[in-house]
Amino acid sequence: MEVLLVEKDPLIRDQVKVGLQQFPEFHVTVGTGHAGINEIRGRHFDCVFLGVDPRQKDTVKLLHHIRSFDTAIELFVLTAPRNVRDMAVDKTKYDIHSFVQTPIVVRELFGLLGRFIERRTERQNTALRKNTRATAGRQS
Repeated sequence: MEVLLVEKDPLIRDQVKVGLQQFPEFHVTVGTGHAGINEIRGRHFDCVFLGVDPRQKDTVKLLHHIRSFDTAIELFVLTAPRNVRDMAVDKTKYDIHSFVQTPIVVRELFGLLGRFIERRTERQNTALRKNTRATAGRQS
């Protein structure tokens, strides 16, 4: 799976990158700001990890920018615990999959990634089963 990671704080960025790299399924690309988000226009990514601080309007603009041209990509927001409650409305508005609280708790990050892989695999298997049934039905 292709993952785009856009986070200003180098410590958090490195923690998330190293965490993602522990799973062989993930291929991580690190981007910065609008240029990082614009990577989505030229390549397919399965998900984005985006650092957002509602007090820094430029990071909120990045969130809006992603959804202005890609509504299907899975979006994980990296933010401080105090921001999660403030951003509750944004979860629905921007279709945020999950908030990842910073500083990163490795166990929580790994749990989140494991559930994401499991859910994604289940969706792919369901789609394959539907395709197989549809193909079998046409051949009968």
